[in-house]
Amino acid sequence: MQFTVAFYVCIALLGAVLITGARRRPADDMAFFDRISVKEIQGAIALFIIFHQTVVALDAVYENCGDMEFFYYYGILAVAFFFFSSGFGLMKRWKTDENYIKGFMRRRIFTVLVPFFICNYIYLTDALLSNIAFRKHFGFGEVICSFFGIFLVNNEMWFAVEIMILYVTFRLVFAKIRKPAAGIVIMTLVVLVMITIGLFSGHANTGVMSYWFKGEWWYNTVFMFPVGMLYACKEERINKVIKKAFASILIASSVLFVLMDYVHRCLIEESIYYTDYFDSPNPLLDKLFGLGQETLFELVFLLLVVTIMSRVRIGNPVIKFFGKISLEMIMLNYLLIDKLYFLYIEFGILVYLPAVVVGTILCASVIYVIKNIVLEKRSGLFDGKVT
Repeated sequence: MQFTVAFYVCIALLGAVLITGARRRPADDMAFFDRISVKEIQGAIALFIIFHQTVVALDAVYENCGDMEFFYYYGILAVAFFFFSSGFGLMKRWKTDENYIKGFMRRRIFTVLVPFFICNYIYLTDALLSNIAFRKHFGFGEVICSFFGIFLVNNEMWFAVEIMILYVTFRLVFAKIRKPAAGIVIMTLVVLVMITIGLFSGHANTGVMSYWFKGEWWYNTVFMFPVGMLYACKEERINKVIKKAFASILIASSVLFVLMDYVHRCLIEESIYYTDYFDSPNPLLDKLFGLGQETLFELVFLLLVVTIMSRVRIGNPVIKFFGKISLEMIMLNYLLIDKLYFLYIEFGILVYLPAVVVGTILCASVIYVIKNIVLEKRSGLFDGKVT
């Protein structure tokens, strides 16, 4: 019963965050994806990811999450949107700002690098203290690798690592290339290499601690990054088609989404990425099949989102605030899930989950302020600017 109540509260909260302040997009507005709208959607998705990761963590200890299992299945769509919007944003700014590459390191790479290492050292400190408390051995080599971020004390930090790799690659490629098509091809090839590395890397044997590219989450959403770049290049043409055939595209993408969702749930139930543990004759083919289906699922989802955005503009102070701290929320989420687990044991999900959400938002806000002070000598938390 508690999980049923928690599920409807979560859905109501997400709905309120998205719908409050929403309005019809003017007929002559052909820019469905602007920086402010994208950041705001990322804020709502960061909140969704908290729910998703909480359910994943509870599933890992064999808790029956009831209706909350809903959030288990759509984490990939949330992350796919982050990659898609990141690729779109970089390409859009590069096309419209001839000096964009000059300040790219500080504006993009350092804004991820600084909070990554802050969060990384928080996780490392916690791991070392836990080692002392439980008299476990944390090897010197692991400490050194963790200090430099090569070894992830918490694997939920993977997204920051991967987005930094993509940002650095983008900086190197588009500092030299003048034609966007060539740059997108190179970025796509780099992403395909990352996917290949992930496919052959398998899973970590150390729980949440692992080296890079251990686990399917490293590669089953990253292809949306060059897709976002392609959309930025063809935005005007694609948006005209969506405007003209809005009803048909909305219906078709909705139907496809339902079908893809059903297939995806079946694949998860079959543990498609873990068949090498079940003596499958072709585990690599199983993983490729899962990757192919999830890629189609993500494309359909993004088409549906863009189609809806062609008619609706969202925006309110809460979602804008969440958008600012979305990266920090994603990176710090697991810390609160772990450290507040005693609340779940003592009081159940209706106390535990709100505590995780509030704790994550507070901690993320602090890290965001520290990041901005380090980079810009201002807190930036309430100044209304989108970074």
